[in-house]
Formats: sequence, C-alpha cells, structure tokens
Amino acid sequence: MIKTQETKITCTWDEEADCMNCTIKGELDCKWNRSLLIRFYKGGSLAMISGGMGLLLVGLLVSWLPIIIYAVFWIFFFGFFEIRVLCSHCPYYAEEGRTLHCLANHGTIKLWNYHPEPMKIWEILGFLGGALFFVVFPVIAELWGVYQLWIAAPEINLIILVLGVLIVLSTLGGGLFFVFLRKNICSTCVNFSCPLNSVPKHLVDAYLKKNLIMREAWL
Repeated sequence: MIKTQETKITCTWDEEADCMNCTIKGELDCKWNRSLLIRFYKGGSLAMISGGMGLLLVGLLVSWLPIIIYAVFWIFFFGFFEIRVLCSHCPYYAEEGRTLHCLANHGTIKLWNYHPEPMKIWEILGFLGGALFFVVFPVIAELWGVYQLWIAAPEINLIILVLGVLIVLSTLGGGLFFVFLRKNICSTCVNFSCPLNSVPKHLVDAYLKKNLIMREAWL
C-alpha cells in the first residue's frame, strides 16, 4: 500500500502557498492547469496521429504484430515503468490520492511512492530508451510494411505512397515534438531531474528553497 503523501511536501499542491507574491511567479509551470495538458498533446499530435495511422495501415495490409508490440510496450511503459523512473520524482506526484494530475501523464494510477530525490542514471537511461522507442518504432514498422507490400505486390503504388507519406510525417512529427518539448515544456517544467529539463539553475534553486523536503533530497 502506498503511503499517503502530505499536500505540503511541495508548494505545487499547497493550497495555502502564497503564489501571488512568489518571486518566480509565472516562470515555472508549478501549478496544475488543464490548458498546459492540452498544449502538451497538441505538440505531439502530428507524431501520434501519423504514427498511429501508419501502424494501423501496416496491421490491416501486412501484419498486426507491430501494433501489438507497440500497444504492449505502451501499457508497460506509461502504466508502470515511466511513472516510476520519471514521474515519481516530479512535485506533481506528491499530491494526495492514487491518480496523477500533471501536465503530461495525467490520469495515470500512482503505483509507487513519491521520490523527491533526482533521477538515478539507470532511470535516465531507461526513460530515454523508452522515449526513443516511441519515436523510432512506428517509422521502422512502416518501412517494414512498405518492404513487405513491395515484395508481395509492387504494382500497388498508391498504398506504398501513402505509407511513404506517413513515414515522412512520423519522422517529422517526432523531431518537431522534441523541439516543441525543449522550447515550450521542458524550459518551465518542475521535474528538474528529467534529462530533457532545461529550466535555468537560478529558477531551480529558487523553487527548491520553497520546497524543503525536495531540497534536502537534492542536497
């Protein structure tokens, strides 16, 4: 059974925090806001839609194995692994209750205790490897689908062309999503130990000074 976390572990979930007079007000996304969640999914929409369509087309025309592999890894990664190695270190995870309310993995069940300390190297490598899988695997599956279709029936050029377009869109979408994250999400995110986080050090220090449990774990 997960221990109940105190709301005041971080000022992110402290309803009595004096946010109006905070010295870094507006500099960090340190309070839950639905519009920030929508912004996150909008940024990744091209990669998710094109990759999903490509996998579905490969499943319909060639084999369902790639989409099965993708779905199984999706459940494992977002439901169990990422929430441990990445999310459990985030101040948003310190909220009371069993459901995570945050700016990306909103609605995930919290299976682990809150870890205020920075991510360990194995956690960083595991997170980066999983994230890379979601970008690369749809492209590889689509390329494999094109190859299988070409071998079986090279005359069906239209379907191969459609898959080719989805390959380009999946690759482009993954790259644009990374740029979007670094510029619009990671630069204001309070999960400072994430390897993609780009919050300036003076803001990190200012936030940690207001959150003593997290600061002690970092020091």
